[in-house]
Amino acid sequence: MRRVMVVTMAVLAMVTTSIGLGLGVAPASAHALMTGTSPADGAALAAAPTRVVISYSESVRVSRDSIRVLDSAGARVDDGQAHSGQKASQAMVALRPDLPRGTYVASWRVISADSHPISGAFAFGVGGPPEAGAASAEADTSGSRTVGFLFGVARFAGYAGIGVLLGACFFLLMLWPQGLRLSGASQLVAGAWGLSALAGLGQLLLQGPYTAGLGMSGLGRWSVLSATLEERFGHLLLIRLLALCLAVPLLRRMFRIGSLDVWRTCELAGLGLVVAVTLAAIGHGSAGDLVWLATASLTVHVLGMSVWIGGLVVIALFLVRRAAAVELAEVLPRWSRVAAVAVAVIVISGLFQSWREIGTLRAVIDTGYGRLLLYKVWFVLGMIALGALAQRWVRRHYADDHVDVRSGPDGTGTAPSVGALTGLRRGVASELVVGAVVLGLTATLVNMVPARTSYAPPFTGTAFAGPMTVKVRVAPTRIGAESLDVYTWAPSGKPQKLVQASAALSLPTADLGPFEVPLDLAAPGHARSDRVQAPLAGKWQLRLTLRINDFDQYVTTLFYTVR
Repeated sequence: MRRVMVVTMAVLAMVTTSIGLGLGVAPASAHALMTGTSPADGAALAAAPTRVVISYSESVRVSRDSIRVLDSAGARVDDGQAHSGQKASQAMVALRPDLPRGTYVASWRVISADSHPISGAFAFGVGGPPEAGAASAEADTSGSRTVGFLFGVARFAGYAGIGVLLGACFFLLMLWPQGLRLSGASQLVAGAWGLSALAGLGQLLLQGPYTAGLGMSGLGRWSVLSATLEERFGHLLLIRLLALCLAVPLLRRMFRIGSLDVWRTCELAGLGLVVAVTLAAIGHGSAGDLVWLATASLTVHVLGMSVWIGGLVVIALFLVRRAAAVELAEVLPRWSRVAAVAVAVIVISGLFQSWREIGTLRAVIDTGYGRLLLYKVWFVLGMIALGALAQRWVRRHYADDHVDVRSGPDGTGTAPSVGALTGLRRGVASELVVGAVVLGLTATLVNMVPARTSYAPPFTGTAFAGPMTVKVRVAPTRIGAESLDVYTWAPSGKPQKLVQASAALSLPTADLGPFEVPLDLAAPGHARSDRVQAPLAGKWQLRLTLRINDFDQYVTTLFYTVR
């Protein structure tokens, strides 16, 4: 039996590491971005296309229904067999031959490398331009709100359950073995184990309907569940559930005899590490650069937070309520040192993750991800402040000259007053409440596009074209679709009316382009386009050709950076 356990743990560790670190998988940004379509959005085609191709900034997973193409009557005109294109970063679907004149809308939904669904829609026309707003009806491909809410709840429950389970086991085994005799402690660990298992099972069942944009009816479809089981996300959750099941006999023995030998302690710690890795390897840590380091950092972050949160739960529920003075005097000072190390680990690993997922300071304020992360930082600082007060309490009440733990006929020693212990309990409870908020914010952040990906501040630049002053605005400055606005002023300071305007984009460093960009004359002195495509990051050259009458035409050039 011992040999079987050793082999099983070794296999689990190797499989989890290979899947978690994404060995053999090309780096990808957290949350893919659509970078282009064929036909282009808003295109007016003279002949009917034979297929629709969509390109993304990273590899994506494509299912048969990832792309749906509808005519103006709402009937499907694709063959229902969407698949990857020539590259893993492309999705494509064949169309019925000889489509008639009219407007067509293509809606799409694929899975990015970090297991999150992304979606969108665009329109094109055959024999003429598409009807205005044709894609808006199909643009909301976000899926069921109920499924999304339940998936978020399951994710939060997984964080909470795993945090309490790992932290409580660490505290009881390493800091307060006497607590293993308490029935309440075993019930706490059993409850945390059950919550972790149910959350993992719930995520496994909900991932398919969540990523496919289905409602609750998708829970009963084997095809939806089997698709999840074939994914990296499903593999990691199955490993987590297996590790939790393998931990059951060790946990039962731990509470039955009140301890574990060194070998079984190492086994339980190894299974806990596997669980932490499966939690860290799902989400933003699994995509982008330095995946192995990001996953390792997140694993340490999870373990540090678990030790902190789980220890606080045991202290609040059992230690300060039931422990004798001698136990309090022994355990609390040791806990203070352990908590200080856990906080240091959380801060260091959190700083690395923040740098990796934000990139620039401006993105902290200018993106929703950055602002929410800032709120999380404030709450973590609140926890640290409350923890510092608790450490000060421990030093004040358990200094060598304050309490004699050997005094008393029963050897239990003296203890701080009831009022003092009540103050400690309230402080720990407050720390736990703030910790629950931190876990909730973490669960929300995991589902958001990181600031490094979403941050794309608009570019504004000024140039001169003959006698005119030209101001240009490009937004957003990221790979994919962009909008371009050109404003012109005459020397008098009044808007300079244009009779014709055009633009061309090129990327000199990649020998790409120029691509012609048609500009529409929106108003006197204003030309714009919503059909700009920047397929690669880099410093792009924008060449503007502006005609103010039948004889005078001026050219000017600007450069802007696409992230």
